Amino acid sequence: MADADELHTSIRLGADTLCGPIRLSAPQDFGRQYIEPILAQFMQEHPQVSIDLNLSDGYVDPVGQGIDFAVRFGALADSTLHARLIGENRRVVCASPLYLARHSTPQHPEDLAAHECLVMRFGVNISREWAFMQHGQTHRIMVRGRRVANDGALVRQWCLAGHGICLKSVWDVRADLDAGRLVEVLEDYDLGRTALNIVYPPTRIQPRRVRMLIERIVAQLASDSAS
Repeated sequence: MADADELHTSIRLGADTLCGPIRLSAPQDFGRQYIEPILAQFMQEHPQVSIDLNLSDGYVDPVGQGIDFAVRFGALADSTLHARLIGENRRVVCASPLYLARHSTPQHPEDLAAHECLVMRFGVNISREWAFMQHGQTHRIMVRGRRVANDGALVRQWCLAGHGICLKSVWDVRADLDAGRLVEVLEDYDLGRTALNIVYPPTRIQPRRVRMLIERIVAQLASDSAS
């Protein structure tokens, strides 16, 4: 039916015309910084396409929620989904220069016990345990902080405002680190690496408009990763 609809549109409006809705999901901070600008350009090029973007840092079920595809960090919780690898992601601990000037820079993960940490909530789970690895040894630290949110973009804003130290994807804070608005701390420790994927239901036939948007996102993010 999707192919038939596109065929009808191509006959009516031209072979190069894309038409119809695209439903997708992405993490909140990542979606605002990287995905939305791609969508804006795609929609400008294809005026007959509409976008339904679900920004969420929690788990999203593409099948149950009728989503064409989702951009995700980390391993797949649902092994039945198909995945398209975009790139690698590492996590960093960072703070604003203002916060570090006021409270000093932690030199060891255990020093975080004396700091205000900005904590993410994923559903009912609060991510207070931060794991640091060095020379084959893992340091698991229970952090504390008065600010907890389920929105990664808000956690980054709190960090920029000098309210504490945060644990973020390097994709989310790369521009801030490059500009000096944030400073990476505990750089000698590895906080783990995850994959950045586009995932989609294996049984759903993707209309050409969806396939073309996926290709655009993959190409653009691969370029951003290399830069």
